[in-house]
Amino acid sequence: MTFDKDRNDAPGALPGPPTGRRPARLLVVDDERGPRESLRMILSGSHQVTTAEDGAEALEILRTEAIDLVTVDLNMPGMKGDELMRTIRAEFPQTEIIIITGCGSVETAVEGIRHGVFDYLTKPFDVVQVTASVERALERRESRERMVFFLEGISRVLGRGRDATIVLEELEASPLAQERLRAVLEEPTPGPDLAGNRVSGPRTIEFLEVLAETIESRDLFMRGHARRVAFYADLVAARLCLSREERDHVRMAAFLHDIGKVGATSDVLQGRALPEPDRLESIQDHPAIGEKLLLPLGLDAPIATTVRHHHERFDGTGYPDGLAGDDIPLASRIIAVVDAFDAMTCERPYRKARSRDEALTELTLGSRGQFDPAIVSLFCDLVKSGAADRVGAAESLSSAPYGAAEALEAARQGAA
Repeated sequence: MTFDKDRNDAPGALPGPPTGRRPARLLVVDDERGPRESLRMILSGSHQVTTAEDGAEALEILRTEAIDLVTVDLNMPGMKGDELMRTIRAEFPQTEIIIITGCGSVETAVEGIRHGVFDYLTKPFDVVQVTASVERALERRESRERMVFFLEGISRVLGRGRDATIVLEELEASPLAQERLRAVLEEPTPGPDLAGNRVSGPRTIEFLEVLAETIESRDLFMRGHARRVAFYADLVAARLCLSREERDHVRMAAFLHDIGKVGATSDVLQGRALPEPDRLESIQDHPAIGEKLLLPLGLDAPIATTVRHHHERFDGTGYPDGLAGDDIPLASRIIAVVDAFDAMTCERPYRKARSRDEALTELTLGSRGQFDPAIVSLFCDLVKSGAADRVGAAESLSSAPYGAAEALEAARQGAA
């Protein structure tokens, strides 16, 4: 017995993330030698710093060198700081700007905000304040680069030569999604540590939530699927007494397991009949595509690996790599079971929802062939105990954990 929720009849390589980090390139623009040299000395310990005496020299440098951040004094001879700021924003939109001036006003501060200036500091400046502002601005720039790289990857998946901005617009399913996505692109997001490890921060997670839910919005029959699968997967992980970090990995991978479907057509998502070669290609590519889309965001490696292997089969006949038995990551084996259960118990355009007991019977019949029998047995026990009944309370990834421990405890008390 086989169940594949992505089959109509069943109950392109992306580049890797940029590697290595070069020191940030900073440009200090000030006609006064004292403040200019002070800033150069303060910032050159961690960054490559170039200086310019006026706006014209600054633009010449910007047009010949890759500059990540510019500090601008407003009151300079020749081209004024506000004009330089507007020119930088028009020609180099990815370059961060910090105003450091001794002649500021509320009006100039508001003007800076209108043009996307990261910060507005006054002279005499505080060393700690300047350093902290520069670091935060560079974090925002890095976060934006990571997200744009991700969106450019999506544009390649969609197979069209469009830039990331156009792809972003296509993925925005609602005004709320637009607001959240733009907020993600503007806020700093902690990336990997120096060893290349660690899960990224809440803004990256929020972005992925929006993207996962945007994909679901194209298939009205699967609304909430990601949250439910994440809840069930965390329930199993909690019963297996996995560590907090392992449970976080399982939960995040479960929420994101279908992220690779961003490139799938609506026909595939809605289960409509397609020519067999097209259907198989659309279905079987999405786990590997999902892995390649997640890697640039600095997620811990097990999350992307789990997404890649969630359609492997216990008997080795799954995809994309034909892994079998314990060679399939435990988290992937968990997701395979709970993903199938949720899909079977949801209404689909080509079939009615199965009852809970019917779905459990299908899972049991699929043991050893499609599913890990130990995971099936454990999950069936959880469902029968009532622990899975709290799935309606499943929350977002960026909120507190789903409450699997509470669900297990409630089931124990109910049985007692």
